[in-house]
Amino acid sequence: MFSLLDMLFQDPLRFFEYSLYRVPAVLIALVLHEWAHGYVAFRLGDPTAKMMNRLSINPLRHLDPVGALLMFFFGFGWARPVPVNPNYFKKPHRDDFLVSIAGITMNLCLFLAFTVLAAALNNALWHPQILRAYSLREMLGVKDGFINYILAGYGTEWSEFYANPGILWAVRLTSQIAMVNLYIAIFNLLPIPPLDGSHVLNDLILKKDNLYVSRQMANAGMAAVLILSYTGVLGKVMLFLANGVQSAVLVIVGALMGS
Repeated sequence: MFSLLDMLFQDPLRFFEYSLYRVPAVLIALVLHEWAHGYVAFRLGDPTAKMMNRLSINPLRHLDPVGALLMFFFGFGWARPVPVNPNYFKKPHRDDFLVSIAGITMNLCLFLAFTVLAAALNNALWHPQILRAYSLREMLGVKDGFINYILAGYGTEWSEFYANPGILWAVRLTSQIAMVNLYIAIFNLLPIPPLDGSHVLNDLILKKDNLYVSRQMANAGMAAVLILSYTGVLGKVMLFLANGVQSAVLVIVGALMGS
């Protein structure tokens, strides 16, 4: 794996090229995640997000600068939370669960859709002998797949094995969108306030009546996330989970595609 910070300082042009794929992937994942929260809340009777113009796919209405930069460089991050008023919910725990899981569900659906698309494009990119030699997991895997190097502009020594080099950009983009959505889904499942996982834990197990996450709790939770990230624990956990989920999906997709 490569370091984006190292790439930024050592090879700015390559970093710029990588950003052309990374930036739209981050925007799609974060914006649609928050939009899904607001839309489901609105369908359950809460008009707060709609009244505050947050039922929008305009990135400027959703992005948090710090969360977006962390998502770009380190694979985890957040957007500005869509405002939700649980007082509108008829069944508080059920409705809060549905709103909380909506963003994660959106990211997982995007991950699955773009994984299938990336796999199809990947099969069209390479000559048959390469496809026979490597599995989809080895090619597109978030941990060991050589798509990681191709995404960063490396792997030019393999260019002679491209059957359709003109679609390389599409393989890069779809792979990046799939990976970013998987990471943000896993990150938001962490049971740390104010992440969605804390709501899911409460709604399914703890069943506490007070669903409100105070600013102090949110700040403490984000501080915990930053500490876990700094120590490397968060990155290792997320890579382990992402690799497991993606590997299983790629095995299934590969079997269905006969690759």
